[in-house]
Amino acid sequence: MRSLDTNGLRLCEYQAKLFETSVDRFTCSTNIFLRRFYYSNLLTILDKNNSSLLSLDVNEGLDEIEKQFGKSDYGNNKISKDVLFWIGYMYRYISYTRNINTQFLFKTFSYKKLIEIYPVYHTQDSEWCVKSILELFNLDENYFDPNYRLKQAIENSNKM
Repeated sequence: MRSLDTNGLRLCEYQAKLFETSVDRFTCSTNIFLRRFYYSNLLTILDKNNSSLLSLDVNEGLDEIEKQFGKSDYGNNKISKDVLFWIGYMYRYISYTRNINTQFLFKTFSYKKLIEIYPVYHTQDSEWCVKSILELFNLDENYFDPNYRLKQAIENSNKM
C-alpha cells in the first residue's frame, strides 16, 4: 500500500470532478456514463496513476469519452453530483493507494452499493471508508494483493 501523495490527490480530485461534471455535461443517464467510463481509454490512462499523463481539465476528459463513444441521450436516471464526486474519489483513492485496476474495483464494489452507503461513509476518512467497505463485502486488505487472490483461487480449485 502506498500513501496518498500530491500526485494521488490530483488524480482523486480529477476523477471525482469528472464524475460530478458528467451530470451536467451529458444528457444520458449516470449508468450509461459510468459504463462508458469503465470501457474508456481515459480510464486506461487514469489507471497508470500518473497525473502528468493527463490534461487536468475535466471537460477535456469528458470530451475524450464522448469522442470515443459518441453522444447519447439514453436514459434519464441521474445520481446527484455529491454522490458521484465521492464515488469517483473513492474509486481512484483505492486504485491509487492499493495499486489496483479500476475495472477490478467496479466489479468488486459496485457503484450501486457505494450509492447506498454514501450517506454514512462520505464524511469519513478515506482509509476508514476502505476498511469499512472491505468489511461490508466480507473481505480484508489481502484482497488487493494479486498473489493472495491467486493463492485463494488455487486453494478453491483443489477443494473440488
